[in-house]
Amino acid sequence: MFPIGFAVEVDPEFPADGGVVPQRVPEGLLRIGAVLRITPPGSPAWDIAVGAPNWWRSPSPAAIAVISDGAGYLLDVVERRVLFDIDDVTRVREDHLHDLLLFATGSGLVAAGANGIVWRDDGFWPDLKVKRIERDVILCTVLTQDGRDEIRFDPRDGTRL
Repeated sequence: MFPIGFAVEVDPEFPADGGVVPQRVPEGLLRIGAVLRITPPGSPAWDIAVGAPNWWRSPSPAAIAVISDGAGYLLDVVERRVLFDIDDVTRVREDHLHDLLLFATGSGLVAAGANGIVWRDDGFWPDLKVKRIERDVILCTVLTQDGRDEIRFDPRDGTRL
């Protein structure tokens, strides 16, 4: 598990007067699936409205990932900003072995490290799922006409093996 230096609470209680309106991620989000209250030590809480209640730790102790409105976001919780967004994210997986956060999209796999995107593969891989992470390989499955096939990525640079 990646370490984090803050607390995350899903769907917190709000004061009777409503309190501060949560920031929507993405801006203009129409359907709110959850509110995340992120509280860094010694700082006021940051309330964000997102499309779903799931969140993931990242290799950066100051960032988390969320999926909202069909995109994946890496959020800097200290500076209260979006570091980057990736379209069409369907799944997120923490890769503790290689210090990566893996974003499966409708067309590939994106790996983010503590300082941003490390590599991406934009091959057409329908319904890509990360099944297993080993020292020298990230093993995924993809949907094919005959069922599911395996594809393998080098965790260092995303090269298909």
